[in-house]
Amino acid sequence: GELPPDHPAWEMEARYLALGVANCLCTLSPNRIILGGGVMHREHLFPLIRKEVKRLLNDYLPWPSLLDRMEEYIVPPALGDRAGALGAIALARQGKETENPRGRAKRL
Repeated sequence: GELPPDHPAWEMEARYLALGVANCLCTLSPNRIILGGGVMHREHLFPLIRKEVKRLLNDYLPWPSLLDRMEEYIVPPALGDRAGALGAIALARQGKETENPRGRAKRL
């Protein structure tokens, strides 16, 4: 069965995910973090992750979008479970558009 939202395992899961998010923030400086997949269907995880990211960063990154609107910064995919498949289709179309007449992709 599924674990209830107040099970301690969710805090541990949120911590591990927050560590990954904090690493991405510090090394890549993305405009937004999108977390998807089966585990992220547990909507109670997002507040736990955001809280842990804020704790881990300890105001190290003074970005207003991160500090003041974290619920808009660390988000689920807008396309839901279809994001991966639609992204693959978009990449395939983009590759097709860059093919040369012989059917090989152009070098960029």
